Amino acid sequence: MDYNVSSKVEQRGILVGMLLGDGKKRKQNFFVQHSSKQEKYIFFKKELLEQITGKPVNIHRWQTQRGYNRIRIEPKLIPLTRVLIKKLYKAGTKTITRKFLNLLTPQGIAIWFMDNGSKSFKKRQGKVCSMTLNLNTYISKEENETIVAYFQEVWGFKWGVSKNKADYRLHMGTREGKRFISFISPYIHDSMLYKVQTSLNVMATT
Repeated sequence: MDYNVSSKVEQRGILVGMLLGDGKKRKQNFFVQHSSKQEKYIFFKKELLEQITGKPVNIHRWQTQRGYNRIRIEPKLIPLTRVLIKKLYKAGTKTITRKFLNLLTPQGIAIWFMDNGSKSFKKRQGKVCSMTLNLNTYISKEENETIVAYFQEVWGFKWGVSKNKADYRLHMGTREGKRFISFISPYIHDSMLYKVQTSLNVMATT
């Protein structure tokens, strides 16, 4: 896995992926927070952010009232981040638009999936017969449809929209899921490989 941060396009794409994923707005900047179980992953993000900003990223560790250990990082504010926050949080509300999605790169898409993606399997007679990939966006149907159109028109991937309680998320089946996994696999961190592994027994092709 080798991330390229040499160009503004790639730097921007990575930041967009983080903001669409687990990044949370703080004034004109953002922070990223994960469980301590994902320490290797958040340190990977820390290194990327330090390369992009050219400045050290502070780490904050603490324990919740329920005893869960958390790690938070917040990069130094740079003009590029300020512009992206303004584009994503119109009138203070996170709103995913096609213009914002167009700033993504394969590296950014991989980060988004590592943050919010999941997979599940269906078994028949003890063997895996199908797989479902999910991009757990948990946003409005309209915003999800915007994401579906983006992936179809820009990258040729077909996501579907499904309801999950009050919100919606994206899903795709085995064949399309395998294509998507092949697309993002070069950029998946070692600690997140479990999200893209499809080798449980014999996989279906449809």
